[in-house]
Parts: sequence; C-alpha cells; structure tokens
Amino acid sequence: MTPEQAVQQLNALLDDSMSGIRPPLLYWDGWPRSTEQSAEGYYEESLGYATAARDRYIMTKVTRAKYGALLGVVERSWQAKGYTITAVNPRQPAIFASTPDGSEIAITFGAPGNITFTASVGPIPVIRDRDPFGIPTPEPVTANGNLDVLPRYDDPFWSV
Repeated sequence: MTPEQAVQQLNALLDDSMSGIRPPLLYWDGWPRSTEQSAEGYYEESLGYATAARDRYIMTKVTRAKYGALLGVVERSWQAKGYTITAVNPRQPAIFASTPDGSEIAITFGAPGNITFTASVGPIPVIRDRDPFGIPTPEPVTANGNLDVLPRYDDPFWSV
C-alpha cells in the first residue's frame, strides 16, 4: 500500500476504535511514522518494507475509576468487529488487538493519566530520503521539549 493509503487505514482504525465511546473523547493525532522491518539475526538485513503507525492522544481527562469502563467499551467493540485480542496488561492498563487483515491496534494508559490509541498497518515501501507522509506538522510540546500528551479537558462523565 502507498503511504497515503496507510494514513487512510490508520485513521479508519483509530476512528473506528473510538466510534462507540460515549460521550466522545477529545484527542489529537500524532504525525504518522514508518519503521523499516528487518530480519532477525546478526546483520538484521532489511526485509524491503516498512510498517506505518499513528498515535491518537486522548486529551479528555479520564478518572482512574473510569479506566475499566473505557477498556470494556473498547474491548467489546473490537471483538464485535472480529478483532483478536492479542494481549491485556491489567497492571499498566492496556489492550492490544489484531484485525482480520493483520493490522494492529492498542489502547494504553500511562502515567500521569495519559491515554493513547496506537494503530499500525503495512506493508508500505521503505523511503529513506524523506518522510513518506509529507512535511510533518509541529506537535505540541511542554516547556522542557517533551511531547505534550497530558489530558487537559474536563468532561462531566469521564472526569468525575
């Protein structure tokens, strides 16, 4: 698939994953990225293709007491769509799934309160001399230069 098709598929996976969440959560999408795939071994030779991934950062504050509800909605939605749950981490809440076409999707909860959906698709061509997705748009950063992924918006349901 082309990088443009990969972005469309990434966005569709992310949109589909959030479509059943009510009330809806506010978010911003990170810039897509590609990762060249290599054969395992001493020399790690390129396999000649890359995978594309995109993060969706949830900007609505979700109280810890609602983590289970959010995870349940997402997991049931994925299973209803025929996705296979490949891993669950109850300690640092996270669910990982694969789609029937081999794409991957995950929801992870980090500290302090950031929630991220990550979608991955492929293969796409390896492009080394430029960003395969165009000119990156600046992402929000904190005063110290770290990516600003901390939720800042209150919601009458999710935040209490």
